[in-house]
Amino acid sequence: MTGAMYAAIGGLKTHMTNLNVIGNNIANVNTTAYKAQRMIFQESLYTTRRAGSDGTAVRGGNTPSQIGYGAQVGSIDLNMSPGTFSPTGFALDCMIDGDGFFLVGDKDMVLDSGDNLNRAMLTRAGDFDIDPKGYITDGQGNVVFGFQMVYNPNYVEGADEAAIAAAKLENPPRNIQDKLILSTQLVPLRVPLRAQEPTIANGGIDPASGEHLWEAGDPVYDILGSCLTTGSGDNSTQTTERKNVSLANVGYYADGGTGALDWTLLRADKGEGAGTSTGMAEGDAMNYTIPKPNFNDEQAGTMSLSINENGAIISTADNGDAMIIGYIAIGQVTAPNGVTHTGGPYYKAQEGAGELTVGIAGGIFPAGTYLNNAIVSEEEGGYTPELKNLLGQMKAVKVQGSGLEASTADVATEFANMILTQRGYQANTRIVTVTDSMLEELVNMKR
Repeated sequence: MTGAMYAAIGGLKTHMTNLNVIGNNIANVNTTAYKAQRMIFQESLYTTRRAGSDGTAVRGGNTPSQIGYGAQVGSIDLNMSPGTFSPTGFALDCMIDGDGFFLVGDKDMVLDSGDNLNRAMLTRAGDFDIDPKGYITDGQGNVVFGFQMVYNPNYVEGADEAAIAAAKLENPPRNIQDKLILSTQLVPLRVPLRAQEPTIANGGIDPASGEHLWEAGDPVYDILGSCLTTGSGDNSTQTTERKNVSLANVGYYADGGTGALDWTLLRADKGEGAGTSTGMAEGDAMNYTIPKPNFNDEQAGTMSLSINENGAIISTADNGDAMIIGYIAIGQVTAPNGVTHTGGPYYKAQEGAGELTVGIAGGIFPAGTYLNNAIVSEEEGGYTPELKNLLGQMKAVKVQGSGLEASTADVATEFANMILTQRGYQANTRIVTVTDSMLEELVNMKR
């Protein structure tokens, strides 16, 4: 057998692989946020018939004599450059204008440090909607992660400027609106829910005066309490267990049953606090009362939603209440083309992608802001966050709402590549045919 036959067969296989890549690109020409692939041809095995020589004092040198045996697949790469904006008119549809990915996954997924951020699935497809329980989800039912607005218990009505400034130092993220701060803990984003019909039993009616403390259908915001605690129980009194994390963890305590916003800050790294919270150990339960209306957990509130260029989800309820409920998180990797495609619109930041960092489009977070509301402590024995937990600025990234990112597959380019691939495949079949004809002549030399 001749080596030309094997070279041609290698060429046929490689051209067929390229045709598969082209076919996949054409099939996804209208797929939201699809990233076109390209295949790079690479020379295959070489054999050396004669080695090269630099020559001697008498004879001249010569170059190597080598014969190649066809082509092989060098690489199949993703083109992660942004696609064009395709308006849809849906309020929660959005597109990342620049480098980055949305972070989606299961509700119980914990993304509390730079070490476990790669648990999240990355996607460029921003076809978001609201599920029956108020969570913002993508088209496949995965919840969308972001940074939520939370109630700042350090804020005191009528406090002077010095007290407010001190409270902001405890919670360094940017103060967005009165009594609310932007948490830097990654959580599933959720819109306000609908309050139930007020009754005396559920605390919605003052038994003494008959006054309604809320009305049915009013928005109920999941923003009260510490973003660093986990709760259980009903919607008025919750039991919170301190999380075992190695940062300035906080929990909040109020006298059970009073319903008063008599919050006490508890620092887990110091073991300090006031009142009954002093000296509590890791994992101890803390009871606190929240003046929060009960709601139907199966039904999201009726509201109008919009997304601005920073990825802020703005909610306007039926009663006119309007607020930012949170910001969609944007993840960036060192090498965007190196992410691993896991199927559908999802990627993973695995080997080849580099470090994954998160933040908010437009640089909302100040420089030096860390995950989990961690602050750099200059006190002796204080906690200093790890550099990998530093949030990215992402000032060059914007979010465009009411539309989706179009596929980056270009039909004209793919058709041109398909013609070239077809002709390359055809030329390799000719080598097979010619080689077969030569072997036939060889066999027929002896009759």
